[in-house]
Amino acid sequence: MSPVLTVYAGSSLIREDFDRLAARAAASGVELRFRPPIVRGDLLRTPPAADWQERVLILDGHFGQDMAVSVAEVRAYLDRGAYLAGASSMGALRAAECYPLGMVSHGWVAQQYRSGRIDADSDVALLMAPSTSEALTIPLVNVRWLLLQLSGEGLETALEIAAGLHYRNRLPQILAARLEEGLPPKTASMLTGYLEPQAIPGWDRKRLDGVEAVESEIRALSAGLAGAS
Repeated sequence: MSPVLTVYAGSSLIREDFDRLAARAAASGVELRFRPPIVRGDLLRTPPAADWQERVLILDGHFGQDMAVSVAEVRAYLDRGAYLAGASSMGALRAAECYPLGMVSHGWVAQQYRSGRIDADSDVALLMAPSTSEALTIPLVNVRWLLLQLSGEGLETALEIAAGLHYRNRLPQILAARLEEGLPPKTASMLTGYLEPQAIPGWDRKRLDGVEAVESEIRALSAGLAGAS
């Protein structure tokens, strides 16, 4: 029987990621099961893990339209002796809150919550396409990460501009227009370049954390498989 990694994922991964990670898992002897963004009750409907060969990783979950997975649900799941990790979005939030209970965290976003540098759920919130779960708006946590990688005049103002937009309104074109209105031309030109559709996946911190988390869990299960053989 192959080890199993169940991943609750939506907007934190792009279509190419799902295909590439599935191929990576298959090549490593791991069965990768993608599930839609998690909602309350999903964990408790998950059969208890039989042994080390079954892991669950949460990347995305619903906040508003459905009840979010709760800390009590995470605690109950971990009390079964199961393995649970989180990264990127809802997974990062719950991993930061439930780290003392044994939930594993992956990535920069989770570390920001664990350190207290950010504490608002809205930092990872975004608007997504209902049919595809693709991200339509830019989450504030991604803007924070991008600005930390850059230097230039007006970057603190850029963060204020992004934070001043509700997450549902932080469409790339709206954010670009606000940056052009409020920043020096050179800085605005630099930042709006990152908002071109083809550029966004390259600095999408939630995506980068999600990919790294899935790859890390695949490596761990594959290593365990090799050790058991």
